[in-house]
Amino acid sequence: MSGSLTIVGLGPGDPNLRTLGAQKALDDAEQIILRTAIHPGLDDLRGDPRTTACDDLYESRSSFEAVYEGIVERVLGAARSRRVAFAVPGHPLYGERTVSLLLARAAGEQIPTSVIAAVSALDAISSALRLDPMSAQAQILDAVSLDTWLRQEPFTGGLLDVAPTRPILVNQVFSREMASSLKLALSRIFPEEHQVVVVTAAGVCGEERIVPCPLHELDHVPVDHLTSVWVPAMAALEAARCAATLHRLAAILRSPEGCPWDREQSHESLRSAAIEEAHEVVDAIEERDPEHLAEELGDLLLQVALHAQIAEEAGAFTIEDVYEHVNRKLVRRHPHVFGDVSARTSEEVILTWQGIKASERRDKGEVQRGQDPLSEMPRSMPVLTRVARLLTARSPASVSSHPDDPGERLFDAVLELVATGLDPERELERVARSRMTATGGPEPSLEEHEPT
Repeated sequence: MSGSLTIVGLGPGDPNLRTLGAQKALDDAEQIILRTAIHPGLDDLRGDPRTTACDDLYESRSSFEAVYEGIVERVLGAARSRRVAFAVPGHPLYGERTVSLLLARAAGEQIPTSVIAAVSALDAISSALRLDPMSAQAQILDAVSLDTWLRQEPFTGGLLDVAPTRPILVNQVFSREMASSLKLALSRIFPEEHQVVVVTAAGVCGEERIVPCPLHELDHVPVDHLTSVWVPAMAALEAARCAATLHRLAAILRSPEGCPWDREQSHESLRSAAIEEAHEVVDAIEERDPEHLAEELGDLLLQVALHAQIAEEAGAFTIEDVYEHVNRKLVRRHPHVFGDVSARTSEEVILTWQGIKASERRDKGEVQRGQDPLSEMPRSMPVLTRVARLLTARSPASVSSHPDDPGERLFDAVLELVATGLDPERELERVARSRMTATGGPEPSLEEHEPT
């Protein structure tokens, strides 16, 4: 005897919100399987002799995925020979992992399957808060996924892909632990005083609760299996922990209503600023001051944003082109991470990288510039630094036979320093500071020598 499977949405928990189609499917079923009986508005089903529930699987299985697999096996086992109604809270295609698994397995086994729509949690929450999630461009997240994300720290960069300038609805905030994980995740992009709204039992008459609170108190508000959290959007320029805000600010500064100084800048006029900001990043690294380093990295990012904005105004490229270039390059040059190439040591990684870079140059039609090794490095890099790097990477050069040439003597001095493992730039700075201090005179001000 062949069976069938009807997947029924029970709505948010108010029996008055159960659809006529859902009720008919339940009435026609030979067997009713509830994903969980822990849901309001199920008194008529709990007392029905055709009804069983899957709550025992939640108690006996070690993970949610194991629970879901157990539910799928149970439902399909019955649906192979009987008319089964599998009933789930809310809408069957809204946050129901078991339903997506069932649909795939039932199709593979050619079990006739239908899905009966229902009032979803999104519908009930929208009504409770009197808001339109579509016009608000709301983002919908799962607290369980955010909890999994949090457990991967500190390697979660870029995985929290949400915009604080659009509201967020987070479902399945079913425990204090889940609320705590949600608070920590949202704190990456929202200030701790940002007001959120905890919504419990939306659409259930007499049980609905709406509790506003600041984000840092989120895990102090009572929650249960019917709890969701609404996170209102921030104003565009107040979302200070968001990368997009930097690009918005750069565009505003360059706009006709923006800053006169910023509007006058060009790629060429900002050339020295990019170099200076990079040097200040290095200074912060050497100071071992994390807060200062974060500040200087922000200044360097501003240079990127300004150059991208200037280029967009000229029709040359956009900030998305910048992201695409670097992202594709990172993937392309790390086949040992993102592909099937093996590289177990740093040396093997360097060999792989050199081969890929050489291939990229051939593809671009660039000629190998081996005759002038200095030109392999950026021309704006100080010559002293370029020479030191070349001498470090290559076999030691011979001492000059022209000691009367000042340039030759300087080269020999660099060669001697590199041979003894010293950094010529640092050594020159050390001696310069020592001699300038010994003279007792005031140090020259950089501002006095800047072009006006």
